[in-house]
Amino acid sequence: MKHTLAFFTSTRSDMTIFEPLLTSIKKNNKFNYQLFVHGTHLEKKYGNTINEIKKYNFKITSKFKTIATPDNFLGQTKTLYNTQKEINNIFNKYKFDAVIILGDRVERLPIVSSAIIYRSLIIHIHGGEITEGALDDQVRHMITKSSHLHFVICNQYKKNILRLSEEKFRVHNVGSLGVEKILKTKKKLAGKNKKNNQVILTYHPETINNNFKWKKNFSLIIKTLDHFDYNVLITSPGHEKKSLEYIHYIKKIIKKNKKFKFIESLGGENYFQELKSSKFVIGNSSSGIIEVPYFKIPTINIGFRQKGRFLHDSIIQSGCTILNIKKSIIKANSENFKKKISKMKLYFGNGFTSRKILNIISKNLKNKHKLLNKKFSIN
Repeated sequence: MKHTLAFFTSTRSDMTIFEPLLTSIKKNNKFNYQLFVHGTHLEKKYGNTINEIKKYNFKITSKFKTIATPDNFLGQTKTLYNTQKEINNIFNKYKFDAVIILGDRVERLPIVSSAIIYRSLIIHIHGGEITEGALDDQVRHMITKSSHLHFVICNQYKKNILRLSEEKFRVHNVGSLGVEKILKTKKKLAGKNKKNNQVILTYHPETINNNFKWKKNFSLIIKTLDHFDYNVLITSPGHEKKSLEYIHYIKKIIKKNKKFKFIESLGGENYFQELKSSKFVIGNSSSGIIEVPYFKIPTINIGFRQKGRFLHDSIIQSGCTILNIKKSIIKANSENFKKKISKMKLYFGNGFTSRKILNIISKNLKNKHKLLNKKFSIN
């Protein structure tokens, strides 16, 4: 009998990571999947990214709207309330062997709370990571302590989870699903390089700091980039407090400058194509830390949002001042730095993550009782 794994996706970035695993399940005779779609996927103002899921030809088990207004703390808590109501109905209606939880977004918490009550196995991907400049840290570690299996992308993150007193048999370094997708996509993109002077900018708020000046900082980044002869592709900040206000501001500030182009949602493969054609990426996105190093191009990481993550040699840390950003851009373009990152060792997997995950789940489901009964203190 096949095991059924439940996937919940609320943002475009989820599906970029889930796609290799779902594709592997479709080819595997031991597993089925159920796919539940909600959040920004179903919102026109965020790009209707459910259409990208349909392009993958994955069967959607159920979809439900959860996003509430206004675009502030009250709206976020209303969204959580809506999500919890819908998730409760999902757990009551559908049967599955385990729930796959990705990362650290706050809308994962209703899924985890229902899974605990229904005694469902919780399998967490991308745990053990640290982002001191974002609320994601608290959410991620809350999920970790509720999960029964952990799939991390490097040994440092495995050690972090073990420090939280998780049992060793539960924690597995399997590499990154995003990296698996990159390595497969790069083969398709071979020979498709565009000869241009492009950089990619993605800048999120530092959500741990209520006094964070996103607009001021973003303006400084734009002003600095305008000193250089680049075509700048700007991608949307994540769906967090004031995200719609930030998107409106981006469009306003670049309206009359042809160097800059804003795009709501590129989609996984298009994003990788643009990365392959770029000189460097700049901002504070986790993609710049995890996926971009596999393209052997620099990441200029501004500020503290990603503080605490493992960094490859291609990452340049920068303060958010014109002088600091200029120095970082000059370093990113230096021949010595390019030579250094062309030879750097990569630590987030070799392209076989989905296979490893399914093998480990299959092995552990043979003793589901042991998995479900967690020990929260280890002598």
